[in-house]
Amino acid sequence: MPFFHRTTICLSILLGFTVTPLSYAEATRSLIAEAFSDPDYIANPKKGFLEKTIQYDKKVADDIDVVISLGQQTYPAIHEIVEQIAKENGIKVAIQQGTCGATAKKLLNKSVDIATYCCPPGKTDRLPGLKFHTVAIAPVALVTHVDNPINNVSTEDAKKIFKGEYVSWSEVPDYQNLSDKLKGKTIQPVVRLHCKKRPGHWRLLLNSPDDVSPRAASVGTIVDMISQVSSNVTAIGYETPYMLKVHKDKGALKILSIDKKQPEDLKILLAGDYPVYRTYNLTTWANDNNKNEKAELLMDAIYDYMQKHGEQYGFIPAEKLKLAGWKFKGSELIAGPDGQNVVSDH
Repeated sequence: MPFFHRTTICLSILLGFTVTPLSYAEATRSLIAEAFSDPDYIANPKKGFLEKTIQYDKKVADDIDVVISLGQQTYPAIHEIVEQIAKENGIKVAIQQGTCGATAKKLLNKSVDIATYCCPPGKTDRLPGLKFHTVAIAPVALVTHVDNPINNVSTEDAKKIFKGEYVSWSEVPDYQNLSDKLKGKTIQPVVRLHCKKRPGHWRLLLNSPDDVSPRAASVGTIVDMISQVSSNVTAIGYETPYMLKVHKDKGALKILSIDKKQPEDLKILLAGDYPVYRTYNLTTWANDNNKNEKAELLMDAIYDYMQKHGEQYGFIPAEKLKLAGWKFKGSELIAGPDGQNVVSDH
């Protein structure tokens, strides 16, 4: 019995209702719907958080109007655009570079007006007065050394590779009947376990870090991921196609298809039929004592730019997602195109 059908039947037994086994596409879409946390949940930080006002870091100049935090994914894509938009609108902006973890700390400390995530918010990210704006999603590709003869893996086999259930390349079904170049060679999974407490991204393959193979090499940056996989013929990793282009000087990689679906074919992801992707969210403050009109203006301009030009970065803009049936609550993406209201516990 196919994996997705087994999963559906098990859920029906546990929850006490009868369901019809899903097609592959339907099952994929229902898994996509589990990539989000409850949009109605509000975290409970320290008393007085909502009343606290924005206080920029000491390094920020006194005349700055807006502070925005960009991550490893968004900084290369839009930092120059943000500067240009700010200049055109007479906004003095300070752009800070970091990670989703750094972003979360800055939001908790109320030291930025706009922050970015490369994934959906987790429960602890949903601070009182904070509003999430989904600007786009992007596929995450599995990548190998260019000399690896494999070109495709199934979703289930990809999970087994990163869990360590397949030890050598010759055990992977899609590798069989190919060149014996790596026959008997141990697979070296390379993982970047960012945003462990947030749904989506690599967690669409592996539920938690506990699922990762003990043989996996863990890296902290995108550059390290590319460098390690491109220098090791037995390695396999993952990253968005756009970031592979941004850091192409760090090494050449082969992009694999998953279930014979190419990550660079955005129509497949738009239909909800590609299993692993990132969700790009920006935040603004909605409560009166933190609301910044210039930040709202800058946020709206960034959003508009990404809707018009996002596909040049390999992104699917939010407005296209809406037309394709992906579900939003306000400005935040909350479910895949099947509309199932299944959310993550994270």
